[in-house]
Amino acid sequence: MKSDYIKSELLSFFKLKPSPRSWHIPFLAGLAVGIPLMFGYFLGDVKSALTASLAGLVIIYIPSNSGLIETMMKMFVCSFGMIISYSLGLAFSFNLWMASLVFGILSTVAYYVARYFNLKPPGSFFFIMMASIAIGLPHAPELIPKRVGVFTIGTLSACLICLIYSVLFSKKDAKNGIARIDINPYVNLVESFIVGICMLVSVFVGKFFHLDYPYWIPISSLAVLQGVNQYHIWKRGLHRIIGTLVGLGIAWLIFSFVRSPFWICVCIISLQMIVEMLITRHYALAVVFLTPMGILLAETGSSTSLEPDYLLQMRFLEILIGSAIGCVGGWFLYNERIRFNSVKHLRRSKMVLKKRFLSAKI
Repeated sequence: MKSDYIKSELLSFFKLKPSPRSWHIPFLAGLAVGIPLMFGYFLGDVKSALTASLAGLVIIYIPSNSGLIETMMKMFVCSFGMIISYSLGLAFSFNLWMASLVFGILSTVAYYVARYFNLKPPGSFFFIMMASIAIGLPHAPELIPKRVGVFTIGTLSACLICLIYSVLFSKKDAKNGIARIDINPYVNLVESFIVGICMLVSVFVGKFFHLDYPYWIPISSLAVLQGVNQYHIWKRGLHRIIGTLVGLGIAWLIFSFVRSPFWICVCIISLQMIVEMLITRHYALAVVFLTPMGILLAETGSSTSLEPDYLLQMRFLEILIGSAIGCVGGWFLYNERIRFNSVKHLRRSKMVLKKRFLSAKI
């Protein structure tokens, strides 16, 4: 029986699941990331273009089977959310305690809102990811307006691509309106609080130990926490570590042999399209290409990109730490006893506060 289970797990590692996403999405993602990169290359400012390309990832939130108005409304709301997340990360990166606290609160709110409105996968992931990357940057108040401006241009570029796509392929019979899932608000609050604590701890660990790329820890932790149960979370953690090992090899080859900014841009665009093709079909295989893409987006042009061996060693170390935090957080997230007791105490606290409020009013 046990051997059959192990065999089925090994076989599942080599199977591609059917994807529920439209085949257009990878190409849209490639355009949203690629257009700012190409503009940056021809204008001689690839570093700023990388920031705009990160913002272009908002295209992933494009809804399927929606009309033009609803699609654009969701895209603008998600773009605004990502701009706020990125701006807060830049503004509060000056202090270990402040950065950790603000990031934890932001993650809690982002997770709660995404769950409340049933935001399709990746849910709150990219909002939290943008804040994490911003917090990992050196604090430079004089550069905040420029960075936020470039980031905003990236989201607007993605929205323009979305508008053109929606005009050409919009569903005329689609229903408008924001869908909201009927989820227990107490359960949502408990889950959001646990995710927020994990994110706070992740940023704190990275900054406290003065790691060179502290944002990789919360991103890895959050990626693992995207699992739907304890088993899925531990499986994602394992897949992420295995996929990262292979992906680091690809990143090393690119940094060692590709020097031209143009071909770096081509690599980023190609990897982004491959990731979007695979992310819902096979997580570990997607991480193989996500790892070099993330490193290229975040580190191209930095001093450490000239030292690929050190860069990749730190990347693997921080992914291990982040995955471990995510797995521990996943145990708390889907532990039935913790969830039940937390919800019970929240209900009781609400009743006590309500009684006190009514008595004070009288």
